[in-house]
Amino acid sequence: MAKLDNSTKLPSFVRPSAKIHPANDPEADPYSYSLEKFRLYETKARFYIIGSDRNKRFFRVLKIDRMEPSDLNISEDPVVYSPQEVKSLLQRIAEGNRATGGLTPARKVYGIAGCIKFLESYYLILVTKRRQIGCICGHAIYSIDESQLITIPHASIQTDIAHAKNELSFEVVRVDLGISGLIQVGDILMQENLQPS
Repeated sequence: MAKLDNSTKLPSFVRPSAKIHPANDPEADPYSYSLEKFRLYETKARFYIIGSDRNKRFFRVLKIDRMEPSDLNISEDPVVYSPQEVKSLLQRIAEGNRATGGLTPARKVYGIAGCIKFLESYYLILVTKRRQIGCICGHAIYSIDESQLITIPHASIQTDIAHAKNELSFEVVRVDLGISGLIQVGDILMQENLQPS
Protein backbone atom coordinates (compact mmCIF):
# COMPACT_ATOMS: atom_id res chain seq x y z
CA MET A 1 0.00 0.00 0.00
CA ALA A 2 1.45 3.37 -1.01
CA LYS A 3 1.83 6.11 1.59
CA LEU A 4 0.98 9.71 0.81
CA ASP A 5 3.48 12.29 1.95
CA ASN A 6 2.31 15.54 3.58
CA SER A 7 2.97 17.55 0.41
CA THR A 8 0.36 15.56 -1.54
CA LYS A 9 -3.01 17.32 -1.48
CA LEU A 10 -6.13 15.31 -2.21
CA PRO A 11 -9.30 16.90 -3.61
CA SER A 12 -11.84 17.71 -0.88
CA PHE A 13 -14.28 15.05 -2.12
CA VAL A 14 -11.61 12.34 -1.58
CA ARG A 15 -10.62 13.37 1.94
CA PRO A 16 -12.09 11.23 4.71
CA SER A 17 -14.54 12.86 7.12
CA ALA A 18 -12.40 11.64 10.05
CA LYS A 19 -9.96 14.48 9.27
CA ILE A 20 -12.11 16.71 11.45
CA HIS A 21 -10.35 15.27 14.50
CA PRO A 22 -7.13 17.19 15.20
CA ALA A 23 -5.12 14.00 15.52
CA ASN A 24 -6.01 13.09 11.92
CA ASP A 25 -5.68 16.55 10.36
CA PRO A 26 -2.08 17.57 9.62
CA GLU A 27 -3.23 21.12 8.79
CA ALA A 28 -5.00 21.66 12.13
CA ASP A 29 -3.05 22.22 15.30
CA PRO A 30 -5.33 21.37 18.26
CA TYR A 31 -3.23 23.56 20.53
CA SER A 32 -3.35 26.75 18.44
CA TYR A 33 -7.00 27.69 18.79
CA SER A 34 -9.03 29.61 21.35
CA LEU A 35 -12.11 28.37 23.13
CA GLU A 36 -15.03 30.68 22.41
CA LYS A 37 -18.17 28.72 23.23
CA PHE A 38 -18.88 27.13 26.60
CA ARG A 39 -21.58 24.92 28.09
CA LEU A 40 -21.97 24.14 31.79
CA TYR A 41 -23.22 20.67 32.75
CA GLU A 42 -23.91 19.58 36.30
CA THR A 43 -23.99 16.34 38.29
CA LYS A 44 -24.18 15.92 42.05
CA ALA A 45 -20.41 15.33 42.21
CA ARG A 46 -19.05 17.73 39.54
CA PHE A 47 -19.55 20.65 37.23
CA TYR A 48 -18.33 20.04 33.67
CA ILE A 49 -17.52 23.03 31.51
CA ILE A 50 -17.18 22.03 27.86
CA GLY A 51 -15.38 24.61 25.74
CA SER A 52 -15.19 24.62 21.96
CA ASP A 53 -13.54 26.65 19.27
CA ARG A 54 -15.59 28.94 17.01
CA ASN A 55 -16.22 26.18 14.45
CA LYS A 56 -17.00 23.49 17.07
CA ARG A 57 -14.19 21.27 15.80
CA PHE A 58 -12.13 21.00 19.01
CA PHE A 59 -13.54 20.51 22.52
CA ARG A 60 -11.88 20.67 25.94
CA VAL A 61 -13.30 19.73 29.35
CA LEU A 62 -12.86 21.42 32.73
CA LYS A 63 -14.01 19.46 35.79
CA ILE A 64 -14.90 21.15 39.08
CA ASP A 65 -15.38 18.92 42.14
CA ARG A 66 -18.57 19.64 44.12
CA MET A 67 -18.03 17.22 47.02
CA GLU A 68 -15.73 19.43 49.10
CA PRO A 69 -17.60 21.99 51.24
CA SER A 70 -14.70 24.44 51.56
CA ASP A 71 -11.96 23.43 49.10
CA LEU A 72 -11.66 24.22 45.40
CA ASN A 73 -10.60 21.28 43.21
CA ILE A 74 -10.43 21.98 39.47
CA SER A 75 -8.89 19.72 36.85
CA GLU A 76 -8.46 20.22 33.13
CA ASP A 77 -8.82 17.16 30.94
CA PRO A 78 -5.70 17.07 28.71
CA VAL A 79 -7.61 15.40 25.85
CA VAL A 80 -8.75 17.42 22.82
CA TYR A 81 -12.10 15.91 21.85
CA SER A 82 -13.85 15.78 18.48
CA PRO A 83 -17.62 16.51 18.33
CA GLN A 84 -18.42 12.79 18.32
CA GLU A 85 -16.08 12.08 21.24
CA VAL A 86 -17.48 14.86 23.42
CA LYS A 87 -21.03 13.66 22.74
CA SER A 88 -20.01 10.14 23.76
CA LEU A 89 -18.29 11.49 26.89
CA LEU A 90 -21.45 13.36 27.97
CA GLN A 91 -23.55 10.22 27.41
CA ARG A 92 -21.17 8.19 29.60
CA ILE A 93 -21.26 10.86 32.33
CA ALA A 94 -25.07 10.91 32.24
CA GLU A 95 -25.27 7.10 32.44
CA GLY A 96 -22.70 6.91 35.23
CA ASN A 97 -24.57 9.48 37.34
CA ARG A 98 -28.11 8.24 36.68
CA ALA A 99 -28.48 6.92 40.28
CA THR A 100 -27.65 10.37 41.76
CA GLY A 101 -29.75 12.54 39.46
CA GLY A 102 -27.91 12.25 36.17
CA LEU A 103 -26.50 15.08 34.10
CA THR A 104 -28.49 18.32 33.98
CA PRO A 105 -29.06 20.12 30.67
CA ALA A 106 -26.41 22.57 29.61
CA ARG A 107 -26.34 26.28 30.28
CA LYS A 108 -24.68 28.42 27.67
CA VAL A 109 -22.01 30.69 29.12
CA TYR A 110 -19.46 32.98 27.52
CA GLY A 111 -16.70 32.44 30.04
CA ILE A 112 -15.59 32.11 33.63
CA ALA A 113 -14.84 35.40 35.35
CA GLY A 114 -13.35 33.54 38.31
CA CYS A 115 -13.99 31.80 41.60
CA ILE A 116 -14.55 33.51 44.92
CA LYS A 117 -14.78 32.27 48.50
CA PHE A 118 -16.83 34.12 51.08
CA LEU A 119 -17.00 32.47 54.51
CA GLU A 120 -16.92 28.80 53.63
CA SER A 121 -18.09 27.84 50.15
CA TYR A 122 -16.51 28.70 46.83
CA TYR A 123 -18.64 30.28 44.13
CA LEU A 124 -18.20 30.19 40.37
CA ILE A 125 -18.66 33.51 38.56
CA LEU A 126 -19.97 32.88 35.04
CA VAL A 127 -20.37 35.36 32.20
CA THR A 128 -23.93 34.86 30.90
CA LYS A 129 -24.32 37.87 28.61
CA ARG A 130 -21.75 39.89 26.70
CA ARG A 131 -21.63 42.79 24.28
CA GLN A 132 -18.91 43.56 21.74
CA ILE A 133 -17.48 47.02 22.42
CA GLY A 134 -14.55 47.08 20.04
CA CYS A 135 -11.92 45.29 18.06
CA ILE A 136 -8.12 45.28 18.37
CA CYS A 137 -6.09 43.79 15.52
CA GLY A 138 -9.07 41.70 14.39
CA HIS A 139 -9.83 40.38 17.90
CA ALA A 140 -13.21 41.22 19.40
CA ILE A 141 -13.29 42.99 22.78
CA TYR A 142 -16.36 42.28 24.92
CA SER A 143 -18.02 43.91 27.90
CA ILE A 144 -19.76 41.70 30.45
CA ASP A 145 -23.45 42.63 30.59
CA GLU A 146 -24.64 39.87 32.92
CA SER A 147 -23.01 37.38 35.23
CA GLN A 148 -24.21 34.58 37.46
CA LEU A 149 -22.88 33.40 40.80
CA ILE A 150 -23.20 29.63 41.38
CA THR A 151 -22.36 27.83 44.61
CA ILE A 152 -19.82 25.12 43.79
CA PRO A 153 -20.43 22.59 46.61
CA HIS A 154 -23.59 20.53 46.15
CA ALA A 155 -26.37 21.45 48.61
CA SER A 156 -26.23 17.97 50.18
CA ILE A 157 -22.69 18.49 51.53
CA GLN A 158 -22.82 22.17 52.50
CA THR A 159 -22.53 22.92 56.20
CA ASP A 160 -24.68 25.30 58.23
CA ILE A 161 -22.09 28.05 57.72
CA ALA A 162 -22.85 28.10 54.00
CA HIS A 163 -26.49 28.85 54.79
CA ALA A 164 -25.71 31.38 57.51
CA LYS A 165 -26.99 34.95 57.37
CA ASN A 166 -23.47 36.38 56.87
CA GLU A 167 -22.71 34.10 53.91
CA LEU A 168 -25.98 35.04 52.21
CA SER A 169 -25.34 38.76 52.83
CA PHE A 170 -22.10 38.51 50.81
CA GLU A 171 -24.18 37.24 47.88
CA VAL A 172 -26.58 40.19 48.21
CA VAL A 173 -23.67 42.66 48.19
CA ARG A 174 -22.27 40.99 45.08
CA VAL A 175 -25.64 41.22 43.33
CA ASP A 176 -26.08 44.89 44.32
CA LEU A 177 -22.59 45.88 43.19
CA GLY A 178 -22.64 43.68 40.11
CA ILE A 179 -19.59 42.44 38.28
CA SER A 180 -20.91 44.07 35.09
CA GLY A 181 -20.40 47.52 36.58
CA LEU A 182 -16.85 46.69 37.60
CA ILE A 183 -15.98 45.38 34.14
CA GLN A 184 -17.57 48.41 32.44
CA VAL A 185 -15.47 50.76 34.59
CA GLY A 186 -12.41 48.80 33.44
CA ASP A 187 -13.59 49.07 29.82
CA ILE A 188 -13.92 52.86 30.11
CA LEU A 189 -10.44 53.17 31.58
CA MET A 190 -9.04 50.95 28.83
CA GLN A 191 -10.80 52.98 26.12
CA GLU A 192 -9.38 56.21 27.54
CA ASN A 193 -5.87 54.75 27.43
CA LEU A 194 -6.32 53.58 23.81
CA GLN A 195 -7.54 56.96 22.49
CA PRO A 196 -5.07 58.58 20.07
CA SER A 197 -3.30 61.64 21.51
